[in-house]
Amino acid sequence: MKKISIALAAAGLFGATGAAQADTISFSASKAETLTAWNDVLSFGKFNSNLGTLNSITFELGGTVTGSGRAESLDATASTVTLSLSSLLKLARPDGSTIVVTNPVFSNSYKLSGFDGAIDFAGTSGVVTGQVQSSHSESFTSLASNDFALFSQAGGGTINLKLGATGLSNGSGAGNLLSQFNTSAAGSVKVTYDYSAPAPVPEPETYAMLIGGLGLLGLVRRQAAKKNA
Repeated sequence: MKKISIALAAAGLFGATGAAQADTISFSASKAETLTAWNDVLSFGKFNSNLGTLNSITFELGGTVTGSGRAESLDATASTVTLSLSSLLKLARPDGSTIVVTNPVFSNSYKLSGFDGAIDFAGTSGVVTGQVQSSHSESFTSLASNDFALFSQAGGGTINLKLGATGLSNGSGAGNLLSQFNTSAAGSVKVTYDYSAPAPVPEPETYAMLIGGLGLLGLVRRQAAKKNA
């Protein structure tokens, strides 16, 4: 039992000194709800290359579209009108190249009569959505060496990414349709670095314990050999 315990302790020490440890670190930033269209710059921490070897970078982009829409059908006959509040949010590198996009959409259909004679977005041929909201998120994981170089720096640092939102709201379903929209968008971004930290180097005292343990193991074996002689 004693021999097994000493052997396992020695094996555990050698295993600990030889294995790198995986870890992650994240940075987040957001843009408050603003009337579209808008463009902004968000700052994030770079990966500190002194921490270890970068394995991947994951970008998470969350978007929310908020607003209202209204429509009036001028058709002579009844129709089904669809109102869609939508915004396209795009996260880009400093050079403008796209990293990830997301497109939150609220969509609903309404049965309207033929034009009731008044362009008031009410009555039987008009509709108002009221205040509505929808959210959607997308992510992208980069394994590209050029991204590793762009987002890494000894000691850390910061990098500025571009975030923009464009309104894509629209109405459809009637051949003669008047529609109006008020669209705002908000965005949130999270950048996560997955990396492997170098294996820790044991202190001199640890090596001394190991040598002492191996010596004890040898002593136990010699004593066992004498008993069996």
